[in-house]
Amino acid sequence: MLDLRRLDLNLLRVLDALFEEGNITRVGQRLQMSQPTVSSALGKLRVVLGDELFLRSNGVMRPTDRALRLRAPVAAVLASIRTDILGEAGFDPETDQGLFTVSLSDVGELEFAPGLVERLTARAPAAALRTILCDPHRLADAMEAGDVDLAVGYLPDLNTAVFKQQVLFQHGYVCIARQGHPAFAEGLTLEGYFNAQHVTVSQETRFHDLTEVALGQIPRRRQVTLTVSHYVNVAHIVSRTDLLATIPRPLAKRSAEAYPIALFEPPFDIPAVEIKQVWHRRFDASPRVVWLRNLVAEMSQNKPSL
Repeated sequence: MLDLRRLDLNLLRVLDALFEEGNITRVGQRLQMSQPTVSSALGKLRVVLGDELFLRSNGVMRPTDRALRLRAPVAAVLASIRTDILGEAGFDPETDQGLFTVSLSDVGELEFAPGLVERLTARAPAAALRTILCDPHRLADAMEAGDVDLAVGYLPDLNTAVFKQQVLFQHGYVCIARQGHPAFAEGLTLEGYFNAQHVTVSQETRFHDLTEVALGQIPRRRQVTLTVSHYVNVAHIVSRTDLLATIPRPLAKRSAEAYPIALFEPPFDIPAVEIKQVWHRRFDASPRVVWLRNLVAEMSQNKPSL
């Protein structure tokens, strides 16, 4: 039987961090512990739990089956301590040394990460920010466990009773092509759209593509010549080819500042996207999550649509 007297909170913190980092040195940096201290903690965990827990493979500490079964319960215990026990003492951003984890898409990182970093540096100088990208199924579990504080973006899969949300702004879509593209000298028509060759984006984290939904109402198919995995690469590719792309308007505006591209209104209706911040109901009253939500909402003021 497990002797709880031999299992302290710091051991659980090390175990939780090992899942995230897979590297003893990085765990030490994250938890502000020396490498020998982390190794010693792992040794104690192996004895207490009766399992190797993590085995080195190709330079990475990979969890055993026993460890994998412990991941969610350990995360839930730590999240409960942070919110239900320590959270009651309040949250002071000026002295907080914690890590904020926010789920953002690649477009979301461009739109939100710079402003978040700027505000964190000014108001919570000892805190750190990490952004992640994961599909809605894994994201829901991570938010329930407290591994992700906030998700920002177009997140229809998180529209359930266990999550709360706030609309930040709306954005539409535009088409982009290289400047001087001869096919669009007179503008972009529906015929020109379907005669063009296209570059599209396919991501495991995107289960709802509103452009594809809109195109499904038209009895024609566009010719997709190239499919890429990230939106942030599209403008660079378009600027150097004859491909046409349909991308979020905020990304197109920012890309036009860096690349020689032209913007065109789509020749068919694409529904506007509501960008929201979403959090788990378990952490609705968490002082640190409330503070982070207010920070994100402040960034989005006066942006009803983009």
